[in-house]
Amino acid sequence: MQSGRDKDRPLTGAVSPGTDETVEPQGDFSLNEGQLREMGYQMVDLAVEYLKGLEGRRVYGPVSPVGLDEMFSEPLPDEGVPFADLVQDCRTRVFPNTMGIGGRRYFGMMNPAPLPVAVFSEMLCSAMNQNAASWRHAPSGTAIEKTVIRWLCDLFGLPKNSFGTLVAGGSLANITGLKLAINSKLGRHLAQVDHDENPGADMALLTFYVSAQAHYSFDKAVDLLGLGRNQLRKIPVDHLYRVDLEAMAEAIAADREAGLVPCGIIGVAGTTNTGSIDKLDRLAELARSSGCWFHVDAAYGGAVVLSTMYGPMLRGIEEADSITVDPHKWFYMPFAAGGILVRDGDFLRRSFLVHPEYYMEKILRDGTDHLELEENGHGKRVLPDERGFHHGDKVNFFQYGIQGSRRMEALKLWLALRMVGRRQYADWVEKDIELARMLAARINRRPDFRLLGPNTLGVCNFRWEPRARGGGMLFGDEENDQLNRDLQERIERDGDAWFSYTILDGRTALRVNVENRCMEQEDIERLLQVITRAADTILGARNAP
Repeated sequence: MQSGRDKDRPLTGAVSPGTDETVEPQGDFSLNEGQLREMGYQMVDLAVEYLKGLEGRRVYGPVSPVGLDEMFSEPLPDEGVPFADLVQDCRTRVFPNTMGIGGRRYFGMMNPAPLPVAVFSEMLCSAMNQNAASWRHAPSGTAIEKTVIRWLCDLFGLPKNSFGTLVAGGSLANITGLKLAINSKLGRHLAQVDHDENPGADMALLTFYVSAQAHYSFDKAVDLLGLGRNQLRKIPVDHLYRVDLEAMAEAIAADREAGLVPCGIIGVAGTTNTGSIDKLDRLAELARSSGCWFHVDAAYGGAVVLSTMYGPMLRGIEEADSITVDPHKWFYMPFAAGGILVRDGDFLRRSFLVHPEYYMEKILRDGTDHLELEENGHGKRVLPDERGFHHGDKVNFFQYGIQGSRRMEALKLWLALRMVGRRQYADWVEKDIELARMLAARINRRPDFRLLGPNTLGVCNFRWEPRARGGGMLFGDEENDQLNRDLQERIERDGDAWFSYTILDGRTALRVNVENRCMEQEDIERLLQVITRAADTILGARNAP
């Protein structure tokens, strides 16, 4: 890509605009306008070169930790390396040793092909270097994040007093959701905590309930929050890998009978393994009847709410007390962009409210800040703005979650949502779902493969089970487990495509995830050819004399 200058001209010795004079960078690296532009042009070219090269390269490997460690092992230089050399290092050392995420042959985890507007907005975010922890240090960034949060809350049907915050990812959002559940059950928040009290006894009685297919972040959450691992009840799933509602209700009743305190019910809107969506409306009813906080992990499946066709699969999510959403999944954002949405925005703030002296915020008599008790000239409380929670207020996002220093992550999502629009997003999500279902239909017609899971969203699970001419299985379960692992590893090694394998019902299953707005039907057909060719090669080698 030509960017209005000589593509091959290096930064060191850059030409000053309008002259033939080369200008070396200053000793303090305070680059002039020409040098900044030159550096930017080269980095943009490099990014475009990477993205355009994805379809013509191996999806993965061959790489090894030892080889890469040796490649990047070098002493810290005493003198700076020329920028042109750094660009070349990215081209020759970094790019060839990356996973081809974003390419149309990548069917791995929930890593999408990022939208270009979001990719380049990251440069703007870094250039401004705003600390989105406080309004004073990121005025426009705060306003943008408030707008994005409002859009998300509205999409999920949460009330006007709902609010939230962007976080690094779904794990941090899930930890935050469980923390809010504890605060709600114990009737406490950060501003109330007496440092002399011992909450350990009350904490030891709390129990949480979640599908056995839920994300590993909930295991981390109970540990980080000071709970025992046995306080997280992992409930069995049904044949579609959704949580068993009767088993959950029985577990809650048994814990209450034992003197324990049911605290939180967790629903999953799109499991990582199979894309299964729990019956969220039924879980919401169970949470209300049992006095539990209702948290929904919609990190993966949350984007389905954009679609009028598939949005009803999330029925009941509007009843959640908190929702995890990950725009760096099906909103096609580059890492990192997670979020936590909370039904009661005031409760979110009270749970994390601190007042560092150096942030220069007004603290009122009761220890709260101006957002909660701002008064007019007649001594009456100002009514909330009907346009949404905190509209017109100076919000400090460090008071709404675990993170202190925060990047201006809302910028990329704000730009992308406005540029793309809800309807196009819905079309992309619907197409991904339909392509995954097309793959499932093709797999289902092949006698040597068995379809697994519900194939609800973009995840398709299946198992290779070679059969004899008479229809019987050639090998036992354990041998087939190894064959499926061999098949994934063979395709990974060849570099023709990439998908993962997982464990379902104790057996190895192949897992293909379709999450790429650029994919078309021919990409699915090509994947089937790659799988068939690899399977034939493996089986041929086993049968060879």
